[in-house]
Amino acid sequence: MDAQREISEQRLKYRDILYGDDQLGPFPTQLLKRVPRPTSEVVGPIERRDPRESVFARSARGDFGEEIQRQFRRMTGRYPLGAALVDLQRHIAAVSTKRVEVAPRRAPIPRDPRVLSRHLKSLGYFLGADIMAVARLPQSAVYTHRMNGEPIDARLRYAIVFVNRKHEPTIRASNGWEQIVDPASFQAYQRLALQTEVAADYIRRLGWAAEPSHMYDYLTLMPQILLEAGIGEVCRMGIVLNPFLGTNFKSACVLTDLELETDGPVDFGLQDYCANCDICARQCPAGAIARGEQVVHNGYRTWKLNAEACSRFAVLNKEGCVCGRCTKVCPWHRPDSEPRDFAGWDGGLDTLHRSVDAQRRRLIENDCVDPLERTHKWWFELDELPDGTLSLPSDRNTHKVCRRHPLAKEPCD
Repeated sequence: MDAQREISEQRLKYRDILYGDDQLGPFPTQLLKRVPRPTSEVVGPIERRDPRESVFARSARGDFGEEIQRQFRRMTGRYPLGAALVDLQRHIAAVSTKRVEVAPRRAPIPRDPRVLSRHLKSLGYFLGADIMAVARLPQSAVYTHRMNGEPIDARLRYAIVFVNRKHEPTIRASNGWEQIVDPASFQAYQRLALQTEVAADYIRRLGWAAEPSHMYDYLTLMPQILLEAGIGEVCRMGIVLNPFLGTNFKSACVLTDLELETDGPVDFGLQDYCANCDICARQCPAGAIARGEQVVHNGYRTWKLNAEACSRFAVLNKEGCVCGRCTKVCPWHRPDSEPRDFAGWDGGLDTLHRSVDAQRRRLIENDCVDPLERTHKWWFELDELPDGTLSLPSDRNTHKVCRRHPLAKEPCD
């Protein structure tokens, strides 16, 4: 009776928001179909990875030659807005080294995993996240080391996932490889860093261990966690696609030993969709996205991105910083994907796919050119020269992007 009375008192105190089923964030993630395991088939062991062997890390190290190394070091900072974001990045990185200790006594809060998950998701939305989810942490998703060579102990059991959308009007107004593309990612990364640092600090003050994993100190390889948390499915680009945001987002997480309720993987039919659509591959200026069938990579059956080709174009891009062309032209990146567009959605996949199919038709009819590219570009084209002065970009890439019908059976010349 005492336990029942305590639950009743807690429900009254928190007015059912933490005990109910009401939607917490802007998108109806609770309506997605949950499945026992991710839709990407696991056919072998998944090995823990070392971030120092990532393509970008190898580019910085000089594994792909001196020119790639030199251009990588100046890639973001050569555009003044990117450089301004990098300046702030240093401050965030400094803050992350001064974390508070776990409180010696745990706070007198409910221990119900469901309540705590809804509480921490609500915290994420309070801090500005677009989508929140919780997953049991796959130990294979934890990196073996930090970038400084320090080994990482994969001891925490849960991952609280934060997803931030990149600025939608800016992505639509860009051609996908301009100067603004990297800053569009970094402003999302910086918000994620602040959100996860605050959330981890808060959990430690409550008396539980918590470690943030974000751009400036990633402890985890995020795609596997995103799959387990139900943020999305793996798409043809080789990354996780969300049914509401497409791939126009960045993510981070907080690892903790606080007992939580998990969300679980989702299935919204993406494997079949991507098997029959290759617009992103035809539009990739680096030719890095696979047009063929799935292959096995690190234990998963997936479409394998040619990461070196992708990175090479991103680093040597003469018209901007990195590249997000695939994100921009994917049919799942569509105009009617604001929270208001899902206000009456019942979770039916037919409605969802009709919206995506309509965008696919628009892409085909307009040769993958967004009307906003002509009217909504707000940033200046600027490039920093080796002597530090700014000028208009004068050089252009030599790549070709397919402007033919995206469903043409023959590849571009």
